[in-house]
Amino acid sequence: MATFGWLMCTLAAGAVAAFVALVTDVRPCWPIVLLAIPLTLVFKFSGCLHARWAGTIAAAAILLAGFYAACLVAIARVAAATGFPFGQALRTGGLGLVLQVAKLGLSAVSILVYAGAAVLAAMLATWMSRPPHQR
Repeated sequence: MATFGWLMCTLAAGAVAAFVALVTDVRPCWPIVLLAIPLTLVFKFSGCLHARWAGTIAAAAILLAGFYAACLVAIARVAAATGFPFGQALRTGGLGLVLQVAKLGLSAVSILVYAGAAVLAAMLATWMSRPPHQR
């Protein structure tokens, strides 16, 4: 059950980041940085972080949320360019077009921001998974 909760929280964070990116007209990597700490706290309180793998679990969640946000923003761009509704743009363009458009939004800075957010989440998760007397 923890895996399902982890996946749903991760995808929800990616959707929120995509929404914020579309509304504020910024790259989706910046909202992911802002969501790294709350997402890691949700994992801690929901029991998704296990002591041995806490950093890896949190970092993987942030990277997956970033990938999902970038894909959602790419689908929205395809929909805006074609005039199709969101779902029809995804079906018409297919996964290949979505990934190509998502790659257009990547730069060295955005990759570094995603990596920084993953490291931040991993450090926080590792710190929170330690026993209280070792903090």
